[in-house]
Amino acid sequence: MGAETVQSATPDWTPEMSVGNDTLDSDHKAFFDIARLLYDSLSAKQDQGMIITSTLMILEEYVDGHFLREEKALKAVGYTQLAEHHHKHRKFQARVRAISETYQSGTKSAADDLPNLVIQWLTHHILNEDMQYKRWIRDSAVDPRPLAFLAVEAAG
Repeated sequence: MGAETVQSATPDWTPEMSVGNDTLDSDHKAFFDIARLLYDSLSAKQDQGMIITSTLMILEEYVDGHFLREEKALKAVGYTQLAEHHHKHRKFQARVRAISETYQSGTKSAADDLPNLVIQWLTHHILNEDMQYKRWIRDSAVDPRPLAFLAVEAAG
């Protein structure tokens, strides 16, 4: 994986990516940070296996938690495209999980393109999919608690 590939495809979150809710915007910003951490770990000259594994786990948990938060808010406001949005989330979740499992089973190169995948998917998803709910979303519909609280509730 060339550094130029990820660097050119690793934009920072920008104000035009705002969905009009600080909590959801913060979640989206964190995805960029996680992708950057993963890229930096994969690019390091020394063995970063534990950091990469940990970052993959964080990414999986963050994907699950953010999608839960977003879908819960969209359901609360009666978003008419929720089923389609949910489906796109599940497809991305499955891709991330499959890459993580392949990496953890010993195929270390499986994670090489993951930072690019996360950045490209997220940028496209925010600007094309999430912008469609921007006029629907209300701050009162978005649970602002840390994702860990949402995950505990969902599991219980």
